[in-house]
Amino acid sequence: MTTMDMALGSGMSGMAGMMVPAAWTLGYAGLMFVMWWAMMAAMMLPSAAPILLLFARVNRNQKAGGRPFVPAGIFAAGYLVAWGGFSALATVLQWELEQLGLLSPMMATTSYWLGSAILLAAGVWQLTPIKAICLRHCRSPMGFLVQSWRPGRRGAFRMGLEHGSYCLGCCWFLMGLLFFGGIMNLFWIIGLAGFVLLEKTLPMGSWIGRIVGIGVAAWGALMLATTTLTTAALNDYRFEAVEVQPAGPGKTTVVVRLVHVPDKKPVDGALILESKTDMGPSGMGEMFGKVTATPSDQPGIYHFLIETGMAGKWELILTVKVQGEAGPVTGEITYDAK
Repeated sequence: MTTMDMALGSGMSGMAGMMVPAAWTLGYAGLMFVMWWAMMAAMMLPSAAPILLLFARVNRNQKAGGRPFVPAGIFAAGYLVAWGGFSALATVLQWELEQLGLLSPMMATTSYWLGSAILLAAGVWQLTPIKAICLRHCRSPMGFLVQSWRPGRRGAFRMGLEHGSYCLGCCWFLMGLLFFGGIMNLFWIIGLAGFVLLEKTLPMGSWIGRIVGIGVAAWGALMLATTTLTTAALNDYRFEAVEVQPAGPGKTTVVVRLVHVPDKKPVDGALILESKTDMGPSGMGEMFGKVTATPSDQPGIYHFLIETGMAGKWELILTVKVQGEAGPVTGEITYDAK
């Protein structure tokens, strides 16, 4: 088992049938944005608790002195708006990666190259001067309030937005690690949130961040080296027709097996990137049909319902993403439509 397989777990290999990317509509995109924003709030607000409590105490003292009281919730709202901007960018990136077939059903990257790059970038960012400056602000709530205090509700919102921007600069690459471990991986989410909290609150937090950065960068470099040495050639895969049956007027069911040629084992859990059919074998490549992937309960077996509308020799052209491979796998199946 490779480094990437251990990191991503076995969630994909245990799922029979070919995985189809989600259909991104405006409503689905909105749902993903809300998911990201809620996740960022849950992960980042615990580490922001010290400055929120300090802000609330200062305002209670101001209220006792007869000055206007500003709820800490306004400061928190500004803080969350900063992370809302990150959530919007993360949603767009998730869409891009899904369209490229680079995310598994657990929303973790399926690409060794991308996974290595994410680890390297996150690790190196931990060691940069910009990270150190942002972390210093996050670790000094009293200093931030003294230097950046603004009166009134609008001032509180701007302060929250500014502090959230510093936290964003401190942690945005760490949050990018969710694309490596899995956006839906609860253990990965809790682990990252815990690390952020320790880095911002412990006396040795900045040193812990640097040590972890070195370790994560080394992990990415090791995975990159392993990927370079072990990634198989894409022609090691072959599509085989298992069954071709009429499914009604102008419709054909085609059952396909994806095989890893060197060990002759079926490949389960491939992610479909593209499926199309045409009458190329009949000399009419301009004639196209409609291909729909249907569920399969057999490992390594993939079912397709194809609407051709015309009898003759057709070709099913498949492009899939196999977990662990750097690029897509493409193959063709020739079949007779009745």
